[in-house]
Amino acid sequence: MTPDDDIQSLKRRIYELETMTRHLTNEVRLGREESEEYIRKYFEIYLRLDQKVKERTSELEEANRNLQEALTKVKTLSGFIPICASCKKIRDDKGYWNQIEAYIQKHSNAEFSHGICPECLKKLYPEFDFEDKS
Repeated sequence: MTPDDDIQSLKRRIYELETMTRHLTNEVRLGREESEEYIRKYFEIYLRLDQKVKERTSELEEANRNLQEALTKVKTLSGFIPICASCKKIRDDKGYWNQIEAYIQKHSNAEFSHGICPECLKKLYPEFDFEDKS
């Protein structure tokens, strides 16, 4: 092999290395562009999901506030209620005796209308004859 052959061989090898370097540089550039595109798409999806989560969280918080508000308005009676065997007044948590109507209205959503049952009518007004004479 002559020195000119060695130089030609080296030039060919340098050309091959330069070509390979250009191809690798091109592949790296394309890989970077693809990576950047992937990251951009991922970030867009993340932002959309984050927005949906925030919206849904806000909706759920509002629903929770509405339920808590409704719960505070619900009144129920439960447990043992101390009631006088004679006058039928009810003792509250503070030890005061209340008319049964007042106590129930305070602790529930019930309302009362008053009337007199037939037995009490006879007891309270014995002088009147309330019998149906039809």
